[in-house]
Amino acid sequence: MRPAIDSDGGHGIAEAKPAGDRQRMIVLQPIVPADLAEIRIDGSLFAVGRSEAPFDTYPAEVVADLSRRHARVFCEGGAVYLADLDSKNGSTVNGVPLRQTIARLGDGDEIGFGRALSFRLKLVDGGPAPPPTATLASLMLLPESDEHGLQPIIVTEFPFLISKTDHAFARYQDSFPHQVNYLSRRHAHIFLQQGQPQIEDLGSTNGTFVDGVRLDEHAVALAEGNIIAFGGHHFVYRVSAQWDDPTVDPTVTRYARAAAPAIDADKTTFVAAADSFLDIFCVEPAPEPERDDSAEPAASAPSHPKGQHATFLAELRSLLGGAGGWVQRVALAALAALVVVSLAMYVSGAPERDAQQMLADGDYAKAAVIATEALARDPDNAALRNLSTQAQLKANVPAWGALLKSRQFDRAAAVVARMRQSARQNGELQALVDELAWIGDIEKFVDARGGAQAASAGAADAARIKLILKQWDDNTEQHQRAFSTISSYVPEYRDIYAGTLSHVRKLALSAGGLDHEQKSP
Repeated sequence: MRPAIDSDGGHGIAEAKPAGDRQRMIVLQPIVPADLAEIRIDGSLFAVGRSEAPFDTYPAEVVADLSRRHARVFCEGGAVYLADLDSKNGSTVNGVPLRQTIARLGDGDEIGFGRALSFRLKLVDGGPAPPPTATLASLMLLPESDEHGLQPIIVTEFPFLISKTDHAFARYQDSFPHQVNYLSRRHAHIFLQQGQPQIEDLGSTNGTFVDGVRLDEHAVALAEGNIIAFGGHHFVYRVSAQWDDPTVDPTVTRYARAAAPAIDADKTTFVAAADSFLDIFCVEPAPEPERDDSAEPAASAPSHPKGQHATFLAELRSLLGGAGGWVQRVALAALAALVVVSLAMYVSGAPERDAQQMLADGDYAKAAVIATEALARDPDNAALRNLSTQAQLKANVPAWGALLKSRQFDRAAAVVARMRQSARQNGELQALVDELAWIGDIEKFVDARGGAQAASAGAADAARIKLILKQWDDNTEQHQRAFSTISSYVPEYRDIYAGTLSHVRKLALSAGGLDHEQKSP
């Protein structure tokens, strides 16, 4: 996903924060077709899609270019954003394509969906703020079954992203790895719309279910007692909402519309920090295929040509038993030559077979050594080059990723340096090592500056951010090709890469003033 692009269009950034005791409302004023009714958005999230209201009431020719999950308009931190969700026919801001990108919108910006639908974004006075009503204090997800040892999840800040990398679910990776892998990195999210909790699937591979019904492209409201399931029959929870009454002095009493079940605080996952819509509506560069390693076929033992030729030699002698001596000698001499050639071919292919067997056994380090040394002797051997690339990635990327996660950036760089030494005869691997080095440098830089969204530390900091964005801009396809290759061999690299792109996007936001024409991840 590319970082958000600022768009002020000469009008100033749109601010959705209320002024005093009055509320401000986002309005989409139709441009094409001009006879449509304006759309008034008074929630934090607005869905654009051909089956979403009010688009589902438009003439067929108007919404023909809309995807079911086309785009989202959302508010965060007082700002208004538009996210294109990898729609087929794209979105635009002031005529600039916004494919798979988030843009920060300005008051007066023209936004388009597909080729036949465009609006002008305006902020208007929505009138006096409504009187306070009961507010959601927390949303509890209570495990429906005790057999899996799941902890209750209590969410107090929204939106909440359901993700296999979030601690609420990643904590079960050791005990239920296959079940965790049924979740996607961006599986679903729970958010508030006008104070009411709603859940939306984010295009996950294995789906989100509410009371047994798989969600499609629509968000649905959650009610007390709903049963929600993520990815199958393992992560299944019952919904329980706790409400505050703002009309009652909070120092005197607090009540809940539903009686709160008894919760063991030591065995409960508390979610007290909101996720970001900027991350939730990122579009992955590639889908997240689910893996089932238990179904891998057993590797068959390679046949040995020496034994085959010995058997064939005995059979040929039997067949030639009635022939003259000179015929036998000529035939056997020819067969001996064939055996010598075959054995030579077999011996020359031994490193390749050994590396393949080591990979099948999971001994990636030995496979890397064997394949890399053999490639140095035979640098034009495409099969050895592929084996060397695969083995080097599997042997090194997991450890490199763990070092990045633990902020041991110099040790991670040392892993990359060793891989670079092994890639001298392997141009394909060299490009992938360069990508790992780029990712590591960004993570080290972000950590040193105190986070991707930390305030600028001066000219040198701004110049480094500009360089990072330019490196993405100049080599977008190369980065994406490297991602596809590395993650095909090391699936956990997907999360590392997505995390770095999230940092790049936030660096772009912190830098501010990006040009519409600039490409971004």
